[in-house]
Amino acid sequence: YIHNLMEVDLCFVMDCTSSMGGHINAAKVCILNVAKHMEKMKPSVKIRFGFCGYRDYCDGANRLQIFPFTESYVQFENDLSGVSALGGGDTPEDVLGGLNVAVNQMSWRNEARIIFHIGDCPPHGRRYKNIDDDYPNGDPNGLTAERVIIGEFQVYDLNSVDTGLL
Repeated sequence: YIHNLMEVDLCFVMDCTSSMGGHINAAKVCILNVAKHMEKMKPSVKIRFGFCGYRDYCDGANRLQIFPFTESYVQFENDLSGVSALGGGDTPEDVLGGLNVAVNQMSWRNEARIIFHIGDCPPHGRRYKNIDDDYPNGDPNGLTAERVIIGEFQVYDLNSVDTGLL
């Protein structure tokens, strides 16, 4: 069991809408710093990096930007360089869509699975935050935090302000 803990899948989920424009480059630097730190733990830790960027429903084909898991830091860095802030309509974003892809569609292989979520806006639905929302009744695909985040999941908010993100 200890050996399995030394094999880690690390997926970054990030809001890539225009509201992140002033922060996205700094967020990418932080992501690469975390990945580089983990990379230095090789060979005692086998690490795979993945990425799920999300925007909003109005962004169509640009709504999700997914990079499958790779063991190559260089490949991950190259993938991440193509991420930019664009789109988004109302204030809430497709947070649950991004998390859903990360949790249910990435090719998780290792028992140690970590998701870092970076964003500045809540998901759709007034239950999260009572703000201008094109989907006040929640995610148009019926996703809920409870459905996406099933099982053991720890949420840590690094911001001291109550953002209502989840």
